[in-house]
Amino acid sequence: MKNKAKRIELRTPDGKVILVLHLLEEMALEDSSKAQSEKKPDSGKTKPQTQSPQNENPPMTDAQKRYLFRLLADQGIEGDKAHVRLLELFQVDSLKEVTKLEASKMIERLIGEAKGGGDDTPF
Repeated sequence: MKNKAKRIELRTPDGKVILVLHLLEEMALEDSSKAQSEKKPDSGKTKPQTQSPQNENPPMTDAQKRYLFRLLADQGIEGDKAHVRLLELFQVDSLKEVTKLEASKMIERLIGEAKGGGDDTPF
């Protein structure tokens, strides 16, 4: 069984890699069932496959959180003030509510602002 993989890199203007994402394509449930039936005969015992919402929207990683705090520190916002600023930016009560995708978009936004882009679009 082959999985397709993609690599996405976020780089600074001078080409330095600051974030690397590895995306793996999962085989669709229909394809998975077909592949299993080709490999071995059906034993009558099947496990139900369910997707939890958490898998669809995983929380931001510790590395993303550290990077967000570093970007704010570069703007002179540190410690508790940085934490409060992130809560305001994400419009959440806890940073545990922030997904990987939202964190990635906010990182891009803050990098753009640091470059002088002044991107006012919400993440």
